[in-house]
Parts: sequence; structure tokens; C-alpha cells
Amino acid sequence: MGPLDRGILLIYTLTITLLLLTLATFLAGWQTAANLLLREASLPQQREILWLLVGLYVIMGARLFWKGMVVERNKQAVVQDGEMGDVRVSLPAIESLAEKVVSSRQGVRDVRARVVSAPHGINIRMNISVAPDINLPALSKDIQQQVRDSIFNVAGISVHGVRVAVESFSTRKNRVD
Repeated sequence: MGPLDRGILLIYTLTITLLLLTLATFLAGWQTAANLLLREASLPQQREILWLLVGLYVIMGARLFWKGMVVERNKQAVVQDGEMGDVRVSLPAIESLAEKVVSSRQGVRDVRARVVSAPHGINIRMNISVAPDINLPALSKDIQQQVRDSIFNVAGISVHGVRVAVESFSTRKNRVD
């Protein structure tokens, strides 16, 4: 959540809290604050301002709702915290590295990698298409180990988990680029 959204959240929360406190005082029997608020709101020259505020608060509420529902993906993993600054590697670069490692394996026809940042490293999900005559348990174990080792050796990032999902069996060969 960026500074703009934090500011919107602050204004929205303070305003709603003040309105609820006014309602609580009214329900408790002290009606002066609520009557004053209603008297000011019912003046004819205040109607346009109130409609503008209602529209603004609906937009702010919709934005906060949207920001709360959307999960932002961290696009970089920290490799090294050095004296002169952090070294970071983008998650798409790690995905590309994992795909290259797996695509070079005999029997693998197609591969797609998805990398998710974890608290102390990353997790990888590999979706592959393989030849029908391949030994899947041996292949998946080799892929997991090879991907884990390659990413650690190249980028210095520890891989917590490599999930391999076979999407299809294919006899089609990859195109040579």
C-alpha cells in the first residue's frame, strides 16, 4: 500500500470514527452533537457539498476495497545485503533461469515456471509437458534438485520448494530457435 492509499485510509478511518462517535453520543442520550451535525447538513447551501463528499467517500471506499482485495506480487528477491547496498534479482529472471535448466532435460517438451517470494528464499512451481516414455518420479526428483542447485549457484537464492506438475504427455518436439 503506497502513501496515497495510506493517506486515504487515514482520512476515511478518522471520518467514519468521528461519525460513529457522534452516533454513540446520540444513542447515549446526549443529542447536542448529533442535532448540530444534522442542522448544518440540512441547510440548502450545504447540499452540493454533502453530495460531493458522499461521492468522494464512495470512491475512496471502493479504492480501499480494491486495494484490500488485490494481492501484490513481490517482483524481486534479495540476494545479498552488502555494505554498499542490496543486490536484487527479479522473479521473472529466476523463472527464466529455471525454465532454461528444465528445458534442456531429455524428455521435457515444454516448461513454464512460476516463482513466488518466501520469507527466507523462494518457492517455484514448474508446469511441464513430457514425452510419454519418461520415468516421472526420477525426472521430477532430478528437476527439483537441478533447479534448486542452479538457482542457488547462479543467484545465491535459497529455494525452499520446487513443485513439479505434469500438464500433458506430448510427442511433439520443441522448435529450435
